[in-house]
Amino acid sequence: MVGPSMTDADRRRFLRYLQVGFALLVGVSMGLVTLHGGADIATVAGILLGGTVVGGALAWYIIPESIAETPYESFDRGPKPGARTRQRRQNGDGSGQRASDDDGRLSRNRD
Repeated sequence: MVGPSMTDADRRRFLRYLQVGFALLVGVSMGLVTLHGGADIATVAGILLGGTVVGGALAWYIIPESIAETPYESFDRGPKPGARTRQRRQNGDGSGQRASDDDGRLSRNRD
């Protein structure tokens, strides 16, 4: 069986880098817009810092840490898709009704 190619630590580190990068992207973007608007350097620095804080909050909300957890650690993954149907067909117990037998529509005579 093939497992994940990344460890949990690598996945968490990548997620942290992604969140920091997103926060810096928002902060630098807000700073550049302010600089282009003709504000002085102190205002640009304040907006850059505030934008990075806002970007950090957005990154924390948009990119949750739960996506760093691997789904491969679960022992019970349940049946594969279609396993129950295959089992019923192999048993031939008649508990399932095929669509070709009766599709549920009312038949009307067109005489």
